[in-house]
Amino acid sequence: MKIAGSLSLLLVLFISSLCSSGQRSHSAGPEPTVTKSGITATYIANEGVLLTAGDKQVLIDALHREYKPDYAFPPPALLKSLESAVAPYDQIRLILVTHLHLDHFHPVSVGLHLQNNKHAELVSSDQIVDGVKKDFTAFAEIEARVKRVPYQSKTKVPLNISGIKLTCLGLKHASPHFNWIQNLGYIVELNGKKFLHVGDADLTVDNFASLNLIDERIDVAFLPYWFLLSASDRKIVETYIGPKQVVAVHVSPANAATVSAQVKAASPQAHTFTRILETKEF
Repeated sequence: MKIAGSLSLLLVLFISSLCSSGQRSHSAGPEPTVTKSGITATYIANEGVLLTAGDKQVLIDALHREYKPDYAFPPPALLKSLESAVAPYDQIRLILVTHLHLDHFHPVSVGLHLQNNKHAELVSSDQIVDGVKKDFTAFAEIEARVKRVPYQSKTKVPLNISGIKLTCLGLKHASPHFNWIQNLGYIVELNGKKFLHVGDADLTVDNFASLNLIDERIDVAFLPYWFLLSASDRKIVETYIGPKQVVAVHVSPANAATVSAQVKAASPQAHTFTRILETKEF
């Protein structure tokens, strides 16, 4: 009887243990699954970034040459690799240029990459395409892979280039002095994530409100660093762009440390690109 009683007690304790274990598992829920999108952003210079997702690369505002001391530019070896389309820049499928200022664009550099990379396509405004056509002597060789986007402010033009979803945004350039410039922003979708690049857009409610970027659910926005410094400007970014993450760009090499500190103080979650070829994964 004592043995039977002991066995009964052990059975009760065993069942109780199973129940409590099940309750703990239920309350904790399943182990969280960490997923990586496999997208890397590489800083080229100024506002230039390279997005890499597997065997697809998108290059934005990165094909430019030495211009003025205030602006970062690809050093000679890097520029040669980009123009020659050699590894790791041989998987670029899409070249985007926001506007024609020389700290964002050089027509010959764009032409050379397209000439050396038969899989790449250029998407940009009439001003950019006309610039390449004028200054790149072998334009006829690349013309079939050049896409013009008619510029109109406050408009969105959806495209699909080489299987990459792209939305072109008509955004006015900052400063009335440059109101003649066709500044295109871009939303690039890779591996289910949306990346926004606005060039040198004017940060005003009027410029952004009608584009409904909040509805786009932007994952990462590459923004000029001055978008983040004042409370009123950050409010515009939050209200009319609403990115989950921000990377600050367009930092002068001479002021890199100061600007990085200012961005960190004003917007602690933002990252600032200052070192050529530094990378960030998303």
